[in-house]
Amino acid sequence: MKRPLLALVALVATAFAAAPATAATVSGTLKSGKGYTIVVVQSNGKAKKLKVTSTKGTFSVTGVTLSGASLNLISSTGQYWGPVVLAGSGTKVYETIKGSGNLALGTVTLKTGYAVAVAPKTRYQTGAAYSVKAAKGKPVGASKLGRVKVGNGTSTLAGYNGPGKDADLDGIPGAFDIDDNGNLILDNVDRTGRAGKRLALVRAFGPALRDICPTPDQPQPAGCTPPTLPASGGGTDSATTEFKLFSNFKLTGATSINANIAAITDLNPLIAAAVPTTVTLATQVIGGATATLDCLGNAYCASHTVGSATYPLVNFAAATFTGTYLDLVTGSTGDAQISPGAAPADIGAGDAFIEMVGASSYPGTLNFVFNTAPALVSYNVGSGVQMVSYDASGVTATGMSQAAPITLAAGATSLTVTFWRPQREALSTETGTWTDIGGLTYRADTPNAPLGSTKRSCVGAYSAATSNGTAVATTATSDGVLDPALDAQANVGNTISWTIDLATCFDWSLMASGTPFDLDIQAVSVYGDNAARKLFFKKG
Repeated sequence: MKRPLLALVALVATAFAAAPATAATVSGTLKSGKGYTIVVVQSNGKAKKLKVTSTKGTFSVTGVTLSGASLNLISSTGQYWGPVVLAGSGTKVYETIKGSGNLALGTVTLKTGYAVAVAPKTRYQTGAAYSVKAAKGKPVGASKLGRVKVGNGTSTLAGYNGPGKDADLDGIPGAFDIDDNGNLILDNVDRTGRAGKRLALVRAFGPALRDICPTPDQPQPAGCTPPTLPASGGGTDSATTEFKLFSNFKLTGATSINANIAAITDLNPLIAAAVPTTVTLATQVIGGATATLDCLGNAYCASHTVGSATYPLVNFAAATFTGTYLDLVTGSTGDAQISPGAAPADIGAGDAFIEMVGASSYPGTLNFVFNTAPALVSYNVGSGVQMVSYDASGVTATGMSQAAPITLAAGATSLTVTFWRPQREALSTETGTWTDIGGLTYRADTPNAPLGSTKRSCVGAYSAATSNGTAVATTATSDGVLDPALDAQANVGNTISWTIDLATCFDWSLMASGTPFDLDIQAVSVYGDNAARKLFFKKG
């Protein structure tokens, strides 16, 4: 008689829970490594770190569960540097520690985007699910933050899924991999659901039941033998234990900032002026209401001034610190909002962090930061298509302020807007300077109910949507339009467009002629990143 899956998982969980935790030490000498931080990412996604302060580079990280763990390096300024390779060469290397006892690595040599250790021959996993793809001994994801194509983008991944594991076997564990399934779509935007193999406990409680290993009592396909789950690992899924950040960039003033506005001959000064006071980061506080954030050298987490204002802020109030760690608290939005006050050159993809909640530490990295917002290309408010003209500062005559709204034609009950995507700085694996961000959902947020209306929601109001000129489906329950385009080099010819039925958004018939209203044109990732441009209108 077959045992039900949940019952089986309960037995497995009991067996794992009964096993005593094994705390061990990993030590060595990181040659020329003073100032780097070593982060031991355990199989369960939790971590322990140590900053190398010795001029010789000696280090000793104690109290860690080494079975299934990997070692990772963070630069002195807080960016993810790369993994530590334990063995291998050519097209295959190994990074996952085998066994739970103390591990002496000897000399660890820094390379470009990774490091190489001399580990005991029996202390690294060599199974198929741990065999990292490499080129001349360098993991293929190194120096790329893990954004590298693996396989055909749709087939089952060979590794194990989770923040403490390497699903796409590019050498970067999920906690620090900005594309942990190897399909070239950044994780915060990725809706594909492509996954690697998962442990039995994760399978039972995780969000997906596909592309995974069978439970341990079943025959295992080649290369699909689950590793031993550390006793301290729990078995929680990345949905509840992975520390992730997202960014926000909302423009409400007269200036529009977008790489596709041809009149802006030099985008950098506009970005430099806007980013420190406009970009915010947000993260969930795992398992509670308070935590502390170790920014691992990212200077914007320390107290500093921008103009006359002091940063960082947490939930838009003055930050507090526990020692050098930034205090986090869940705010009214259900997460912790951080205003870093960072210059564009100081914040971006690969910035690494550790969130500490009680005795647990969760590593993570910033996927990307918006440097621009959606920008209006044209609009039609019942009197034909009107192209928008900008000056060299990104300023246009109408629609960007309450004093100069776009006025709808008399009797018009809908409006059509066409706009350019927001951009992020191009990564080392991409062409050009700026990348149009694909895969975002575009919606019209209605933060204020117009005079005469008690209604303010555009759910189901969208029609005639296009992405780069190709029709995009909408439904009566759509809260926006999902852009199917992938990330691409910024291009003035690539646009998003849709029509909004204002009678669906508001109590349109109750609003008098001349009533002002505003819409935030938002571009939102699946995880929560949000770039927005506020537009101002007036009923005709």
